[in-house]
Amino acid sequence: MTAQTTSGNAVATTTAVATTAQVPRLVRFSGTLTDAGGNAPGSVVGVTFSLYAEQNGGAPLWSEVQNVQVDKTGHYTALLGFTKPDGLPVDLFTAAQAQWLGVRVEAQAEQPRI
Repeated sequence: MTAQTTSGNAVATTTAVATTAQVPRLVRFSGTLTDAGGNAPGSVVGVTFSLYAEQNGGAPLWSEVQNVQVDKTGHYTALLGFTKPDGLPVDLFTAAQAQWLGVRVEAQAEQPRI
């Protein structure tokens, strides 16, 4: 599965690779972070990643916080599930429903879900 979204100042690409018998435990997620002025932080930034069943509202089905390295253009890559001993929960993928990813940078509001 590959998806790319542009929303305001966020551009994100997700890629998950799985064979017919396997469920991904880690999902590579790449995005771009900029502040309100369009400037990239260009350093390590704390980011909260959350998966939801709904595009708006509702409690997260899963969440984790990672410190991501952001380059001078604002690009970063994270492995979702990396901070958890078993990666992403298998039931997130076996429920046969859409998942929405929310990304929140440190003390900022969560970006629109993708």
